[in-house]
Amino acid sequence: MDLNRRNFIKLGAAAGAVIAVESKLGLFANAADLELGGRGTAVNPDKISGTAWDKVVPYTCLVCNIEDGGLAFIKNGRVKKLEGNDKHVSTRGRLCAKGNAGMWHIYDPDRILYPLRRTGPRGSGKWKRVSWDEALSEVAARINDVLAKGHPNEIMIKWGRERSGGASTRFMSTLGSNTIVNHTSICESSKKIGMQPTWGPDIETPDFSKTKYILNFGSNILEAAYFMNPYSQRVAEGLVDNEAKLVTFDVRLSNTAGRSHEWFPLFPGTDGIVALAMANVIMQENLADTDFIDTWTNYPSDKLKEYLKQFTPEMAEKYSGVPAKDIRRVAIEFAITKPATTYTYRGPAKHLYGSYNERCTMLLPIITGNIDTPGGYCLPRGMGYDQPQPKPPGGKEPSYLSTPPDYPLAEHKVSQLTPFWIKEGKQKISLYFNYMSCEAFTNPAATFWQEVLMDEKLIPFSVTFSNQMNETTNIMDLVLPDVSYLERHDPESMPSSLWPWVGIRQPVVKPLGENVEYREILKNIIHKVDPDGSKGMKKYWEFKDGEDYLRQQFDNIPGLKEVGGYDFLKENGVWPIYGKLDPATGRIVDKSGVEIVAEYGLYKKEDPNGKVKINGKTYKGFGTHDGKINIHVEEYEKYGFNPLPTFKPHPWHWKEDGSSKLGGPEDMILTTFKWNVHTQSRTGNIKLLSEIVHSNHAWINRAAADKIGVKNGDLIRITSPVGYIVTKARVTEGINPRVIAVSNSLGTKFGRVATVDKKSGPSMWGSVEDPDMKNIWWTTEGVNPNTIIPVSADPIGGSQGWYDTVVKVSPAKAGDKFGDTKVDNAKHMAFFKETVEYAYTGKMHRKMHPEVKVEKLPEPELKKGH
Repeated sequence: MDLNRRNFIKLGAAAGAVIAVESKLGLFANAADLELGGRGTAVNPDKISGTAWDKVVPYTCLVCNIEDGGLAFIKNGRVKKLEGNDKHVSTRGRLCAKGNAGMWHIYDPDRILYPLRRTGPRGSGKWKRVSWDEALSEVAARINDVLAKGHPNEIMIKWGRERSGGASTRFMSTLGSNTIVNHTSICESSKKIGMQPTWGPDIETPDFSKTKYILNFGSNILEAAYFMNPYSQRVAEGLVDNEAKLVTFDVRLSNTAGRSHEWFPLFPGTDGIVALAMANVIMQENLADTDFIDTWTNYPSDKLKEYLKQFTPEMAEKYSGVPAKDIRRVAIEFAITKPATTYTYRGPAKHLYGSYNERCTMLLPIITGNIDTPGGYCLPRGMGYDQPQPKPPGGKEPSYLSTPPDYPLAEHKVSQLTPFWIKEGKQKISLYFNYMSCEAFTNPAATFWQEVLMDEKLIPFSVTFSNQMNETTNIMDLVLPDVSYLERHDPESMPSSLWPWVGIRQPVVKPLGENVEYREILKNIIHKVDPDGSKGMKKYWEFKDGEDYLRQQFDNIPGLKEVGGYDFLKENGVWPIYGKLDPATGRIVDKSGVEIVAEYGLYKKEDPNGKVKINGKTYKGFGTHDGKINIHVEEYEKYGFNPLPTFKPHPWHWKEDGSSKLGGPEDMILTTFKWNVHTQSRTGNIKLLSEIVHSNHAWINRAAADKIGVKNGDLIRITSPVGYIVTKARVTEGINPRVIAVSNSLGTKFGRVATVDKKSGPSMWGSVEDPDMKNIWWTTEGVNPNTIIPVSADPIGGSQGWYDTVVKVSPAKAGDKFGDTKVDNAKHMAFFKETVEYAYTGKMHRKMHPEVKVEKLPEPELKKGH
């Protein structure tokens, strides 16, 4: 109806009446309001009698990988709401929208509630319910067949968000297999391989709340980056309370870019040259902290100053599009403003030379001395835990898939190439395990993953632990359904703030249906494989249950045992408790009401076992081989890469003379991004989150759209070297004119909420009728871009080049419909061979741009087969 004032009032009254009726029916019973930002209030579980809750249980979230501390409010055995744990030093009583909606992972109407065995061809959707004993017996028989042949590496596991505290690795080690493929290259491996050899850890923890200046390269800190919840809180404090300036370099106007003081929509993959040009300005203007450079790094300031001269702001402008005058100005502002920090996430790293980009951005806080200082670029603070004893010895032989010889620095972090290696026969697979991963949807070349997983000659038998039917579950042979994260045990510790902590994930309610905790499933498989212990496996899995396993892991953490160990965590959710949440400020304060203060300068601690000696004293230093920040990295040099921070123009984007390879206005770079309420494949069927975001139209710059004749809402075709998708255009000023961006979170063909399927009833695998289905008012418009993104791999860090694919964008052709997807897997294979061979032979990383001169770059000896 027309929305005028009178109708708006009528609509409001009608909605109020509906809520009143449904409240009487108990549909909204005890659904207490949340404070702004999901802020929790202090809850004493001992004083809840007479309240709306039977109990309040602390836990650690796992909707994404941030691991926020939460509280589950329980009534009559059901979770009624989730809020933040006010005792948690990092998240400080707040959850994000995904976390607040987390209970619907328990009550997903399409959840798989018992084991399933495929009865028709893979992908046919034909299943039968089987008992746990029948399912486990079949898996054990398959394992024994493989082990009897003496080839344990033919047993493979592919995981995504593995937060079991080491249970998966323990399982594979027990079986003697090293064929472990994780998700890291799909996420941030090039960032890690950029940081680790530079200063030791593979992550940073900027002190945002106390800084005065933030240079943000390609990170959507406020809604989708690593540690989004704790970081976004502290960025907001820095901006508001400390009047910090936020400058963002990002191809797209994310919510972080939109809330920045300045936003520069640079060309994809050019973060590194912008950072190098800034470092050059800082050095030439004598604004660097040369004392810090000469004392705490392995490269003298005078040589660094000379080396950086080649990276001029004008050179950076040519590649990035960021004006040289702005590069100079921002560099000087950053250098003279104390304290200051940088931050990166996937933006710089998810490119062919992402590790170079990461090292370039790290250079800025290093040369200005903003390392581990209040308001600076700080070392991560983490807290480890043990593995139950005894520990299995692991496999004896290396597996090609986990230690590919052509990626010596990246090691196992090139999982996107796995299906191609399997197809080529580099590693035979007899038994495939899938855990918390939907590679047939969320990975690049998703259709190629589907092809390989469907091929019973390549993968004779496959098992998933998923409790969701999705693109990968649908083509498995056996489903052993894990519980949701609110029904399981896990240890947690993440460097999400400047205060180290260890947390617990524990069941807040009993598991639904016949679902069994993942760790228990693994134990039961081993007990089936080695029932009497004669094979020497069972002894590694002699724990009673998930709680007993965690008690052993937490038993030897100094200080925790003295306050109660696991029981303390069970009651509080986290340890240590550094203070109390001040509801007026949202910060943690001590007993006197003063905000707690972090410890800084960790590398400057005197330590008799340290590696750095200065004036007769020995200091802890950094986690590198010599205890210093390694601006010059020997490991890079060993394998023929530039040992100093440098910029490599992407050969798909740039000619050797520095001119663009892109042709007319239809040529663009395809990038993807994550919505703040979605996580790849696991949230599409969460009703509250899908109501907020249920379409992923392609962001396209207005000027670019005008040139190709596209208007907002028009159907467009995006064509890559391997195929095309058809979606709708979202015309906006908020994106680089040579970039088109499509979210990677939508487009699944599974789940009644995700697909807005109001006609189908419950499935045969235990799903239920959901009265909310009738209330879905929206239509979904999602298309998966991962199918047309070919694989690539940073030869240094192994990362997938998510933001590198050159595409052609055009108005839709006659007969095109929204969501149409056409992909040629033969082209995926050809693209894999061409690009990977290019990287292997060294052609790519030795083609330095003629403007860039390096001090030393030896030619590696290339042997046959390398």
